[in-house]
Order: sequence, then C-alpha cells, then structure tokens
Amino acid sequence: MKATVKGRYEGDKASAAATLAVTPSAADLRFKASATDAAFTRGPSLQGLTLTLEKPGSFLLDLKLHTKDVRFQFMNSALLLDRRVSLTYTHSTNLSPGPDAPPARTALDCSLTFDPANKLSLSHALGSAGCRVKYSYAHGQDRLTTIEPCFDTAKNAWDFAVTRKFQGGDSIKGTYHASTKLLALEWNRDSNIGGSFKVATAFDLSDQSKAPKLIAESTWSYEV
Repeated sequence: MKATVKGRYEGDKASAAATLAVTPSAADLRFKASATDAAFTRGPSLQGLTLTLEKPGSFLLDLKLHTKDVRFQFMNSALLLDRRVSLTYTHSTNLSPGPDAPPARTALDCSLTFDPANKLSLSHALGSAGCRVKYSYAHGQDRLTTIEPCFDTAKNAWDFAVTRKFQGGDSIKGTYHASTKLLALEWNRDSNIGGSFKVATAFDLSDQSKAPKLIAESTWSYEV
C-alpha cells in the first residue's frame, strides 16, 4: 500500500488531504481512498471522502460519497501511421435525484504524438460551442524546456505556458491566460526521500490593485 499526505496553504487558508492506494498483486487494478480535512473537521464524516477504482491507461471511476458525484473515464491509445494517438472519454454525473442535481457533463480529449518533442492535443466538452487546441514542443536534446501555446475557440483567446526543468528535480513554469489576463509562476521540487514541494503565485494584470495570490503545497508519499 502507498499513502500520500498533502498540505496546502493559500492566502489565509490552510488545508490537508490524504490518499491511501492499494494495488492487488494479482491484478492490474488500483483502489484509492482520498480524504480532505473536511472529513475530520467536525468529527468523522463522508464530506471530502472520495473512492477511486482505476486501471492505469484503461479506465477510472471516481465516487464522492458526500455529494454523490460520479466520474467515469476511459482511455486508450493506438499507433496510426507510426504516430501515437490517445483518446480519453470522461463523463461526470450526479446520483442524487431531483431538479437540483447538477447536469451531466461529457468531454473528449485526443492527442497526437508526432515524436518525443512534438504533441498536438484537442479537448472538447460535448454540448459546448468550442474546443481547446494545444501544441506542446520540448526543446533541446534533453527536452528540458517545454513550450505550450493553447487556443480556446469558444473564448477566441490564447493561453501560453513555458516549463523549464533542471537537474535534481527542480522545475519552473510560467503561464499566461489572455482571456483573464492572469499571469502565474510556479516552482516545483521533487525530493529523493519521497516528497515534493510547490510554490506558486498568480498576478491579475487586469486589476493591478489586487495583491498577488500565493500558494504553497507539500506532498509526501510513504509505503505502508
């Protein structure tokens, strides 16, 4: 079994989450139980508790016990003209009867990998008017720098992301969303002892009177 503990600090808010994953030795299935601090704040409860059954690279089933939200995800890939084509189908719904239940949502994600440095992705939510098209280019022999422009046809706006990886597990990522004029910077570090750290900040360039948002996360994994 593998246990993961995550702590998150955002502004004046702090939160925590824990995940316990069980992988039967005789099967390729993985069962996970995840809980946020909401499950223990006012005594044990189902709030913030999620159960997941997955077969990596094949399917995933999520169930949030408190809200009865269910997410089905099926994925597959194949070679087409020596190019890797991957398809992911995601359907989210709610098991609660009545008119107050949120509507079901279905999304399709498709990616075409030309080579290890170039990939084209397409995302579309069924019933929506547009889609998102993203191109990913990893520069250099070691592909340490990744450039990802993305165009949202519904918003008629671009997003840009640049990621730089360093030896030792560090990485820096910058993103800019043209539709909201939001600029975000993120620093990640992977530790050799099973932990990872992330510090991120976001600037709202449309309203410079707003203070930047600061987020800090730490994640630790253990074999139990």
